[in-house]
Amino acid sequence: MSGTAAAIQPRILASAANGVVDAIAALGADPDRVLGAASIRAAELADPMRELTLARYCALFEAAARQTRDDNFGLHFGHGFTPRQLGPIGYVAISSPTLATALRNMSRYFPAHQESSRLSLHVAGDIATLNYQVQDGRIAQRRQDAELSLGMFCNLFWHGIGRNWQPLEIHFEHPRPLDGHEHAQVFRAPTYFARPTNAIVFRASDLDTVMPSADAYLLTLLEPQLRDRMARANADDLVGLVRHAIERGFSGSGPDIGRVSADLGLTSRTLHRRLQERGHTFTDLVRASRRDLALQYLATPHIPLTEIAFLLGYSELSAFSRAFHQWAGMAPMRYRKQSLAGMGRVD
Repeated sequence: MSGTAAAIQPRILASAANGVVDAIAALGADPDRVLGAASIRAAELADPMRELTLARYCALFEAAARQTRDDNFGLHFGHGFTPRQLGPIGYVAISSPTLATALRNMSRYFPAHQESSRLSLHVAGDIATLNYQVQDGRIAQRRQDAELSLGMFCNLFWHGIGRNWQPLEIHFEHPRPLDGHEHAQVFRAPTYFARPTNAIVFRASDLDTVMPSADAYLLTLLEPQLRDRMARANADDLVGLVRHAIERGFSGSGPDIGRVSADLGLTSRTLHRRLQERGHTFTDLVRASRRDLALQYLATPHIPLTEIAFLLGYSELSAFSRAFHQWAGMAPMRYRKQSLAGMGRVD
């Protein structure tokens, strides 16, 4: 990348991928091939405190879905992932005195586990919402991560309340997948797609639940470690944050530098200057965001081209087709056919 500032690569602890090799092998796929597709070595997953880049972590689960031919790989993996497998942040959650404290502690210390991401708890009257989102817009393919992450978080509820607990709603930011009906069965709740963020909606009264494994002593041991990790964590990368804000603008009135800079607490002039220092322009980032999302959506055969155009902020399919031809040198439908043929899929 050009510019004077090196790009920051957000990181995640390898504990978040605990058991993925066995899950891939159980479905008859070659774990080494999947790891290789994500540029990850098996040794990197052996140490739960080893750091992976978040981009490679997300790529790992996207590759696992392709190689195992289980389009809902992340959904299934997350459903069986226990809080303890997450490592320190999971133990902090289950050691907390109540579910409310568990979710707030997990949200507070989440940057120590996974950078450039947001986990937040909101309560409004009788309804509570746990929101989760990767906030690095350069990571366009993050559907599998979203589905496995909400599954992991639901397991914390089941740990505290019991397996009969059910959320009120589940929200995902990505479009509805081909096998989207299975999500409502797994979560036992109405599931909605193409929402502003990934979220678990539940009854606020659930927050009063006393955690069965509360351990004040273990909590006092772990919290200083997580605070130390947070102090050493990378600051959020500006380019990733801008691209994330641009993505959100596609579903609204459009990505505007004034609106994006305001979201980041900057003036338009300051944002322009800081991007220029990093070798970017706002227009270039809008184009890159649209291109990367277009490639992702076109690889999903059941999403119509008209819907893709809408998701990318185009008012007409023809405008999207012209733009895509400039990026890829071919029409969107031709690219889709070639892409699916390359993956051994039939549209």
